[in-house]
Amino acid sequence: MWFQIAFTIVAVLSSHSLAAFLLGYTSESCDDLKPHRIPFVQDVVGQPGLGSNGLPINAPGFNRPNPNGPAINGPDGMNIQPILMTTVTPYRIFTVDNRYKKGRALEVRLEGREYFEAFVMEARAVGGGPTNKLPQAGVGRFVSAPRTAMFLSCRDRSSSAVVNAPNPLRMNNLTFTWEAPFQDVGDIYFIASVLLGDRYWVFTSERLLSNPFPGELVGCGIRRTCVRLCGYYQSSPICSLDEAEYVLIIEIDPSQRETQITIGGYIRDPQTYVAFGMAYSDFSLMDMDMSVCMLDRGRVTLGHYYVKQEIFPPFPHAGVIIPDLTDLDNNRIWCRFRRPFLPYGPTSINPTRSMFHYYFKGPKNDSGIYLPESIYKMNISPRQYNITEFYTDVQISNSAFLPIARHLVVFFLLLIGLHSKGF
Repeated sequence: MWFQIAFTIVAVLSSHSLAAFLLGYTSESCDDLKPHRIPFVQDVVGQPGLGSNGLPINAPGFNRPNPNGPAINGPDGMNIQPILMTTVTPYRIFTVDNRYKKGRALEVRLEGREYFEAFVMEARAVGGGPTNKLPQAGVGRFVSAPRTAMFLSCRDRSSSAVVNAPNPLRMNNLTFTWEAPFQDVGDIYFIASVLLGDRYWVFTSERLLSNPFPGELVGCGIRRTCVRLCGYYQSSPICSLDEAEYVLIIEIDPSQRETQITIGGYIRDPQTYVAFGMAYSDFSLMDMDMSVCMLDRGRVTLGHYYVKQEIFPPFPHAGVIIPDLTDLDNNRIWCRFRRPFLPYGPTSINPTRSMFHYYFKGPKNDSGIYLPESIYKMNISPRQYNITEFYTDVQISNSAFLPIARHLVVFFLLLIGLHSKGF
């Protein structure tokens, strides 16, 4: 059943995209973005319909659009190419957010102070950035559009653009749903062309930043540290970044002067925080450095704390921590921040000192934050690492078996000791 539904959706999208190519739009339209006025057709897919002059679409008198440009019929019946305007456009592309998330839907609107008669619109990747991404055209795909629009598949990418459908109407304020690609393409922008009479404009939206959360697993253990805590209720012990209860990603700046740290995870209520700690022992929190991502009056904030011992509450840390980016996605909270290395500050991270890494959540209220009720509620790295030593770790979050297992280890060690003494 689900296969039939999926097949139907793909077939509908493909048929609309094919119709766009049959009715005047070509592969060149994906590059030159020239909009075409398409005569009204009663039935776009299937049996040929009637043109705006009442003749069948294949009849000799039917005026098919000029594939070389958005042709306009002049008084003498000759095709006139519209003029590309370089003046300020009366139209704009509006998005409901200035960031997009991989694989998520985004509402996009084509608006203007005047009506228009034809249009073409697609999303493009800017390229560049820290990882030198390539610029790309036609990224993502459109999944919904008004009845006055059709999908256009450019560069073998299904429904990567939208164009006007055959209709006798003037249009304005059209709303589309665009789905972002699942791979990271960096920052993007939308580009559109709009036709009005014998003039058309080409314009772009504001740049949309790529939301870096939850990150990616490429290069884990080689170029970055990646930690995932999976829920005990999951059927598989290995979860994706989108499924993980807790995520930690550590990267090193190319200048080797600072580290970039991302922490995030699900919080069941605003009184829960997500934290990353570093301490010299895996059985004691003495002298632990603690970074906290939390909600404060509905806003995501970053905190830095020092733990003298687990019997004391965390105190504000005097160390240098630089907030970079935060995000709240439903019940998932994210913080990205930077910390300098020694000798760039007396309270910076010393990359040569190895420590155990603690991954955990804890309670908070208006008075401050508190440690979990037991150290056994905290997940810990398998050994000590310095901050520049990359590794990958996947664990079960807050495993009920963890404290039992630790007590059993202590119990067996005690038995071995008593046995060696002859008891």
